[in-house]
Amino acid sequence: MSKPNLMLFQIVMAYAGENQIDGDFYGYSTEDWCEIFATNHVGVTASQASAIVKGFREVGLFDKDKIRSWMKYNRHLGDYEGIVKAKRKAAKMMHKKREQEARNAVKTDHSEPSKNGEKPVQKPSQKDSPSKQLWILDQALLQARGKARKELLRQREQLLSAHTGVDLSSPAPSPAPPPLPAPKKSAKQRDQEWELACLKAGKEAIDNGSPEILTESMVRALLKHGYKLPAEVEAKFRKLLKETDNPVPE
Repeated sequence: MSKPNLMLFQIVMAYAGENQIDGDFYGYSTEDWCEIFATNHVGVTASQASAIVKGFREVGLFDKDKIRSWMKYNRHLGDYEGIVKAKRKAAKMMHKKREQEARNAVKTDHSEPSKNGEKPVQKPSQKDSPSKQLWILDQALLQARGKARKELLRQREQLLSAHTGVDLSSPAPSPAPPPLPAPKKSAKQRDQEWELACLKAGKEAIDNGSPEILTESMVRALLKHGYKLPAEVEAKFRKLLKETDNPVPE
């Protein structure tokens, strides 16, 4: 078989530097290889992609599915990959350790069983973080019943109150009662209010020099309350004055 085009291998090297920094292409399908070349504007068919990768192996550019001497000439990428893997492994081990500690804390029970056969309440240690204490209480609540469940709920409430600053034990304030409906006014009260409104409007009209806007209701209210009417108003409402036994002065 003829040697593969070196440009194709450069494409693979560039792709590995950004996306496969360990240089290992194990598990890549023919479609994956076609996509790698296509992203660099090199169109190949599935059969051609398989032949290209096979050529990489035959001429020694690939050692099985891994670029030969990749780590030797790309030490910075190899070191970075090792650091990432070590961090992931350490985080995974720490997570498992914390899970195991939490399970042991739930299982460990140094108190005596209650007389009615209920399991004693497991109290979280004060040295634990609030989140771990809450997790322990939630796990215990899954199986607790009766008095044990009430005690766990009380502890959970206290824990949340201590770290939120909200007293969850106090009852919620009762809603304010709806306002009482306004009492209905009698016909006499409505008439009085209307009369006072007419009196006020009539006074303002005269004081503002606009007697022409006076109505009979306003004049009646003014007369009833002994308000002195201007001459032009008396002339305009002469008939009304006679009806109210208030003759126009000579």
